[in-house]
Amino acid sequence: MRADTFPTAYEDTGGNKPPVILIHGVGLSQAMWIAQKTALAQDYRVITLDMLGHGGSPAPATDAGLDDYADQVAGLMDHLAVDKAILIGFSMGALVARAFALRFPARLSGLVLLNGVFNRSEAVRATILGRVDEVRLAGPAANSDAAIERWFTPEFRAAQPGYIADLRAHMAGNDHHGYLTSYGLFASQDNFGADRLGEIAVPTLVATGEFDVGSTPEMTRELAARIPGAKAEVIADARHMMPVEMPEETNALLLGFLDTIAQSPITAGEAS
Repeated sequence: MRADTFPTAYEDTGGNKPPVILIHGVGLSQAMWIAQKTALAQDYRVITLDMLGHGGSPAPATDAGLDDYADQVAGLMDHLAVDKAILIGFSMGALVARAFALRFPARLSGLVLLNGVFNRSEAVRATILGRVDEVRLAGPAANSDAAIERWFTPEFRAAQPGYIADLRAHMAGNDHHGYLTSYGLFASQDNFGADRLGEIAVPTLVATGEFDVGSTPEMTRELAARIPGAKAEVIADARHMMPVEMPEETNALLLGFLDTIAQSPITAGEAS
């Protein structure tokens, strides 16, 4: 658990296999990873954190960029004496993980980009920036209902009303400045580091859901094609919040990838 003197809110648990750091998306928190922690922590050391401006972590500076969010992850690794880790980022967390991969390549042993964004069309980018303006005027709850409809199937929303109500309340309770800064980066930085993606030299998995309208299969395939040796996967029938709605399928994908990395001689040596 977090030390009181350390600003980033985090949890650190699990086994002795290489450390895995999970980074959530905009408006969410490390609580989104409950199903992944349960599955991965049986063998792997699993570290989750609240991004800047979310949960129990401090707000970002007004002019913060993705590198500041990557620096937060590196600072947590320093605090926990973790030299290298496998990063798993979801949605905006995938952007943060990309920024980390380019900023701290020597500290990365594997990379998973879940439901991430890449190379939006100008029209789509303008739509997302319009949502940011709505948040600027009306606060974090401005478009949460529409987001929840995009993120989950109607069947999940009908079957899990308590979860949906709690999520809606959580999103509304986000710090306005922290949420706005983070959402602004998510809306505008989909091509962050695009000309440097060929520098990423660790095993990489890029994945999304078949029916994720914001992080499309086409984005996943194009992003994976820019990273040497990266594997692209699409989970059938899944929407954006597939780690929550389809945990078994998501966990199977993650564990298959992680086990491949853990079995490599270099990574196994680092974990010993």
